Amino acid sequence: MEERILNEILKAKDSIEIKVRYNDTDNGIVHFKNYLVYSDDGFINFMKHIENPVETAIRKGIIFPVKKIEILFENSASFGDHLIVETQIKEIEEKSIAFIHKIYRESDKALLADIQCVRLVMELETKNLLDVKKFLIEFV
Repeated sequence: MEERILNEILKAKDSIEIKVRYNDTDNGIVHFKNYLVYSDDGFINFMKHIENPVETAIRKGIIFPVKKIEILFENSASFGDHLIVETQIKEIEEKSIAFIHKIYRESDKALLADIQCVRLVMELETKNLLDVKKFLIEFV
């Protein structure tokens, strides 16, 4: 049963729409740091999609720090654009989980950023890393 749950999680995909606000931009073009914020929005929404809300984990003292992030910028977004952030899990390791976030402009489906983000699952109080598979199975 555990393997079935993990396979379902690995197949899961989610997307969220974001409208670019003026304060996301520098001279009307989205500042690069905001793509990180958008990928975080994708992460939060994805976890909710697999019935593992980040809010619930945080209330229980569990956090999801970023270990590594890689961003390939392909194009840029502008003030007022509607973006789609697609999120899925690339890989689940014992102590980390790798996500893929692809950010598209909705109007022309142009890929703007391809982000790979490795997160840990950690108890905030003790700073102990949790077994990711066990965490996902218990919380789903």
